[in-house]
Amino acid sequence: MAEPTRRARVERLLEAARRLADAHTAEGRRLRERLLDTTGLSTASIELGLTRCLETAPDAAELDSLLGSTPEAPHAHVLLAGNVFVAALRAVAIGAAASERLSVRASRRDPALAEALHELAPGSFELVHTLTPKPGDRLWCYGSDETLADLRASVPRGVWLHAHGSGFGAVAVDARGWSVEDARAIALDTALFDRQGCLSPRVVCVAGDAAQARGIAAQIAGALGELDRELPPGSYSPTEAAELRRQRDAATYAFELFDAGSGWVSFSSQPALAGSGRSLHVLPTSDVAASLAPWSAHLTCVASNDAELRRQLGSALPGARLARLGEMQRPALDGPVDRRRSPLGELL
Repeated sequence: MAEPTRRARVERLLEAARRLADAHTAEGRRLRERLLDTTGLSTASIELGLTRCLETAPDAAELDSLLGSTPEAPHAHVLLAGNVFVAALRAVAIGAAASERLSVRASRRDPALAEALHELAPGSFELVHTLTPKPGDRLWCYGSDETLADLRASVPRGVWLHAHGSGFGAVAVDARGWSVEDARAIALDTALFDRQGCLSPRVVCVAGDAAQARGIAAQIAGALGELDRELPPGSYSPTEAAELRRQRDAATYAFELFDAGSGWVSFSSQPALAGSGRSLHVLPTSDVAASLAPWSAHLTCVASNDAELRRQLGSALPGARLARLGEMQRPALDGPVDRRRSPLGELL
C-alpha cells in the first residue's frame, strides 16, 4: 500500500488528538470530564498528560520512522491496556499504519481516549468487544505479562503477534553534574500518571558515593513532596491504599526512608525497586550499567543527566529508550514505545 495513504491515516488520528488535547474545544472538555471517571487521576494530572505527553506533533522524521518500522497487514488488531491513558493514541496509530482495516479493543477500565478518537475520526478504525485475528493478520497487544500469556494461548497459528508486556523505567545520574533542577525533573517523570506506566521510573542509580546518593535521594523526596501540591495524586481504592501502607512499612524496615508527600524515596547501597505509587529507590554505584543489568529484560526507558552516561547505557541496554531527565513520559512518536521486542513481530 502506498506510503502517502498510510501516512494520511496516521495524520488523521493526530488531527483528532490535537482537538482532544485542546481544552478550548468541546471534544477536549468532554474527554477531560470522562477521564476523571476512568483514570482515577487528578484534574491536574489529566491536563498535564494531555498537554505534555499526548503525541500530537511528531516531526516528519518521527513519522517516517513509525511507518518504516510498522509492517503492513491485510487486517490489523490492537488490544489496549488501561495503565496510561495517552498510550492509546500511539497504539492505534501503529495499527492504522499497518492496515486500512483496523480493529481495536479498548481497555475495559479506561476506554475514554480510544472512544474519543473513534468519534472524531470515524472510519479510521472499528471498536470491537472481541478481537478475531486470522492467519496473516497482525495483532498488537499491550498489558501485563500474565494477560499476554493467556492471550498467546488463544491466538490462532499464522497470526503475527506484537506483544508488549510489563516493564518499567530507570534513572541514572552522575553525581558530579547533579543540580536541583534534576530533582524536579525526576519527580515529574515519577508523578506523571501516578507512576503507573511502563516508562515510569522505579529506581535511581547514582554514579557517586553513598553520601552523594543520600543527598540526591533527599532532594528527590523534597521535589516529589512539592509536586504533590501542584500535581495531586489520584484516588486509591481501600485495597490499593492498604497495599501502599504495607509497602511503605516494609520499605521503612528495610531501608533509610525519606518522606515524599503521598509517596516516599528509599535509600540503600543494595539494588532494589520501589513499590507502587509515587515512590523511588535510590542507590549509589560505581558502575551504573552493571547495577541495571539484572533488570535489563524489563527496562523500557533509562533517563540520565549526562550525555556520555546515556551513550554508555545505550550500548549496554539496547532494548531501552534513552531520555533526558523530565522527558521519560514524552517519547518520540517513532514506533512502539517499547523497544524490547522486534518491530517485525512473532509468527505464531
